[in-house]
Amino acid sequence: MPDLGKRIRTERLNQKLTLDQLAKKTNLSKSFLSQIERGSGRPSITSLKKIAMELGISVVKLFPSPDNGQNSASNGLSLPGDISQSHPYAKGVRVVPADRRKRLALPGSKIVYELLTPDMKRPLEVLFMRITPGESSGDRPMIDPMGDKFGVVLKGSLEIRIEKDVYTLEEGDSIYFPADFAHSWRGLKGEEGIEVIWVLTPPCF
Repeated sequence: MPDLGKRIRTERLNQKLTLDQLAKKTNLSKSFLSQIERGSGRPSITSLKKIAMELGISVVKLFPSPDNGQNSASNGLSLPGDISQSHPYAKGVRVVPADRRKRLALPGSKIVYELLTPDMKRPLEVLFMRITPGESSGDRPMIDPMGDKFGVVLKGSLEIRIEKDVYTLEEGDSIYFPADFAHSWRGLKGEEGIEVIWVLTPPCF
């Protein structure tokens, strides 16, 4: 948590934003943001995405990589219309060994994400998510930039709320929806954990 808080504070100061300004942009309280920066607050994935989006970076960039302490998996966010310029299509083959995936574990929780694509400089992003029953994306729904979002449950059962509708996905079920629809998720059951593959275009994590 202290490292995450320091990174958020550094990004905020680099952009000459006060806590008050960031609080208004993210609709999060100034006191909560201050706690996060000090390492005492535990943000949900939804809160982190709000902060990262307003800072113009991805959530991944807020976490260190195992290689050099600086996560190079992410650049700034882009809109769908910018994909061809800032996220070129693949021009060769890239293998991502299982033990070399970029991994993100949320502090204070058992939520783990692994990037299955080589990096986030592509028009497509694929994430592997592992959670335990009861874990959720947070109290508030997330709204990603305009694009497409697809999920498939590999193990366990997952509840997904999109706008006013609630969907229960069992093992093998998949879902496809506009990324800018307000949505959230919650793990329902899974003796060995719940595993989900998320596909996002454009990259927004």
